[in-house]
Amino acid sequence: MNSRAQPVEDPRSVAGDDALLLLSGADLRKALQPDKVLSALEESYRQLAFNADDKGRSLGFALADGSLHVKAGLLPGTRQAFAAKVNVNLPGNPQRHGLPTIQGLVILVDATRGRALALLESVTLTALRTAGTAALAARYGARPDARCLAIVGCGAQAPYQLAAFRALFPLRELRFHDRDRSRAEALARQSAAPGLACVVSPNIAAAVDGADICVTCTTSKSPILTDAMPLRGAFVAAVGADNPEKQEIDPRLMARARILVDDLEGCAAGGDLAHALKAGTVGPEAVHAELSALVAGTKSGRQSAEELVIFDSTGSGVQDVAASWAAYTAAKAQGIGLRFDLAGSGRVD
Repeated sequence: MNSRAQPVEDPRSVAGDDALLLLSGADLRKALQPDKVLSALEESYRQLAFNADDKGRSLGFALADGSLHVKAGLLPGTRQAFAAKVNVNLPGNPQRHGLPTIQGLVILVDATRGRALALLESVTLTALRTAGTAALAARYGARPDARCLAIVGCGAQAPYQLAAFRALFPLRELRFHDRDRSRAEALARQSAAPGLACVVSPNIAAAVDGADICVTCTTSKSPILTDAMPLRGAFVAAVGADNPEKQEIDPRLMARARILVDDLEGCAAGGDLAHALKAGTVGPEAVHAELSALVAGTKSGRQSAEELVIFDSTGSGVQDVAASWAAYTAAKAQGIGLRFDLAGSGRVD
């Protein structure tokens, strides 16, 4: 089946003119609330299920002190917008230059006319769409009455994950763990709210024991969730392993879980699925469903309250273009961002 969606809104009517819109991280946080991100991702994955050729593309380069990655994609179904994200990952940057490890930008293009529509700060956009994707997968993989969320890894990604899951589930207990305890404590303080228990766990096992949902967003290169952890009935969103060097989930744990993925090819090449395939604990047939099939209803998610469900996510250009388009349209409507005449006089605001 090849169902080509109709454009939701003509880019020219949204833009109003041909000025390039510049969106900072702060602009993106204003424009994109968790529900908007979730809706944009849901529609894009629904369209992707029936337009498989519209899947994202990725490209990577090794650098002397890190790596450079490009993720690109068309808006599935309508193909009315295209986004390309360029991220440079230099782990030594904070110590050597006082700069972030990851820096980058996203360019959003009107695919019907070829005009550049926006430049967006990529780190915030990536955090928003990664959290939204994990929450969307949880709609199919977690128990709907989930009350306890554990977050392992309390860096820059964690607050976005927390916001996305709180928007979707009636959470009553939050558990935080990080190698740097001060980061977990800071996030716990920021998350405090009436009727919500916030706990800093002394170790990973304590954090995930009995948790309904567990999000791992670390830079670990060896498993942090092991086969010794029961995780009965849990939904695990493993979002940290986005290249072959990273790993968060024990391959033996993958073998006893229902496996969901955002992109089968990407996860088989550089996610926790890749490590399980290499170890021989699972084969390709062990992957129950891609996210697009879940959203489209051609595959079901969780089958019982007791089973362990693991969502392996490496990110994709589909997520980037969906979130970029949503940010652009929301920012235009709300008057957020700076307008820049790229071909003419420069800034027009």
